[in-house]
Amino acid sequence: MWRFRWWFRLKQSRGYGIHSQFAFNLITNVLYQKYNYYAFHDIPKILREHGLQSYGETDFNHLSFRLVNHFKSKRILEINSGMGVNTCYLTSVASDIHCTCVEKEMNSVEAAKKLLAGAGSRCEFVSALQEDSMGSYDAIFISLKEKESMQYLSIDSLLQLSHDNTFWIIYPISGDKNKHFWTDIVKDERINITFDLKTTGIVLLRPSFHKMHYFV
Repeated sequence: MWRFRWWFRLKQSRGYGIHSQFAFNLITNVLYQKYNYYAFHDIPKILREHGLQSYGETDFNHLSFRLVNHFKSKRILEINSGMGVNTCYLTSVASDIHCTCVEKEMNSVEAAKKLLAGAGSRCEFVSALQEDSMGSYDAIFISLKEKESMQYLSIDSLLQLSHDNTFWIIYPISGDKNKHFWTDIVKDERINITFDLKTTGIVLLRPSFHKMHYFV
């Protein structure tokens, strides 16, 4: 079974067998794009200046940047934003991006504020989700690393914070609780397009599209 999954994932990651032009373009021109943006050189320098270089996760950070750049996201929600490392990548795409960071650890918030102030990012910090007053976002980034990160997350709450063209990126999707949460998302009939990148899940609501799940 695992050999078949590996072969299937390899084929789809290269665009083979993908009949949707939308999915094919996203896989080949965004998810596995190799273009080296200036931010990929500039941000690590900023992280080193703040002693945060060890918190960077290159593949995930670069993917975050490419997705925001591709979809021209302007209003972003980042759940469990930590010390603001990935936030730097999210907000460096354009000067008019606004990011709401949900982070309950005050030490992490203070470190993120210093880091992002130096990077010139437009961010606000909240300690918890407040669906009724937050409106909808173009992109939602969710870190599931913290043990308590699942306590206030649900598919319904994420849908309330989304519009038809919102995308979600969820990391990591490995581990029992995270995998269960990801499986529920993939099966949910309100969500039409999902991409499984081994450790990262990407969700697009797109109600006008047929339901499809890709292993890439």
